[in-house]
Amino acid sequence: MSSAAVRRGGAGARAAFVARFLVLFALLAYGGFLSDAPRRYAGVLRVAGTATSPLINGWSLEQREAPSGRQEIWFRRGNDQLRLALGLQSMALSLLPLLALLGATPGLGGRGLATRVAIGIAALFGLDLLVVLLYPWLVDGSDVADVVGTFLGLLTFVGGPVILWFALTYRALRDVWRL
Repeated sequence: MSSAAVRRGGAGARAAFVARFLVLFALLAYGGFLSDAPRRYAGVLRVAGTATSPLINGWSLEQREAPSGRQEIWFRRGNDQLRLALGLQSMALSLLPLLALLGATPGLGGRGLATRVAIGIAALFGLDLLVVLLYPWLVDGSDVADVVGTFLGLLTFVGGPVILWFALTYRALRDVWRL
């Protein structure tokens, strides 16, 4: 279905888009659970952060075992240390809405969809890595940490995927947006 058809289709086309989005979101969530994709994404993000953090922000990234047996990520610079309160596996969840939105978008075609998915995954990974690298500057261990953490979570899970979806599908949906 083309974007012009979506625009002409009105409520029915919008309902079909929402239904496709919800089904894809559920399938991606289940597939991610089965494949353990969030853990793998977190591992790649941790390795990238470990390699780039000392160069970008002067802090080294360390993985430590918490008393609960769970792995935690810590920033260390000299005697200073700061626990990363964001879960790297949780950051992988930002892929769900982006991939579901892209998959539900009509008129992209197989090649167009595959290209946009690859660009979207790389861009969200870059955003997640940026959040990790900026974390020591944004969160100083004070009460502001909860507010900043909430904002970063919204940026990576809600804002990033929707903004990327809009940017990646703008040409295909220009008639829908009427921009």
